[in-house]
Amino acid sequence: MTVMVCTKCGLADDSPKPMRCAKCGGRDFFASTPSAFGPKKKTSQPSEETATVSLASTESAPASPAVTLFDKYGGVPTISKIVRAFHKEIMQRAHLASYFEGIDLVVLAEHTVKYIAFVMGKPAEVYTGRDMYTAHAKYHIHGMHFDEVADVLKDILLHSGVENADIEIIMRRIESLREMIVV
Repeated sequence: MTVMVCTKCGLADDSPKPMRCAKCGGRDFFASTPSAFGPKKKTSQPSEETATVSLASTESAPASPAVTLFDKYGGVPTISKIVRAFHKEIMQRAHLASYFEGIDLVVLAEHTVKYIAFVMGKPAEVYTGRDMYTAHAKYHIHGMHFDEVADVLKDILLHSGVENADIEIIMRRIESLREMIVV
């Protein structure tokens, strides 16, 4: 079953053509299908709106003609490594680490893995946390800190072997959250 997902907050909507997100009021949606995080559901043909990447060649078994970035880069194991490196770098910067005082970093890592998986093409059902505005409002995050965190993520993705074109896709989705995170 294809689900329409808000690009701003990740809320899934079962409507075939939602007009406005019930959580954040966003109007941009993309089609998504179930993932390894949630219960298995029957899936329909992938939509043209789903972020896909064509694989150039494979030597063993023939691959499907379109693969999400999540699948292309190895799914949860790869994203977990990226998130660990990302959090390690963030926590080494005192001005950014202060945002995370009193936060259970294990839970944060789980949410971050699920959110990055969503950004890389897995469905929003994997991200069950609060919407982005609610989750970040009390921290009064400044634009320069948002930019720095985005730059850290971009560097980690680059050093993890993610191709530049794919990094651009991921970073556009991250940038779309700016108004929900920055004060």
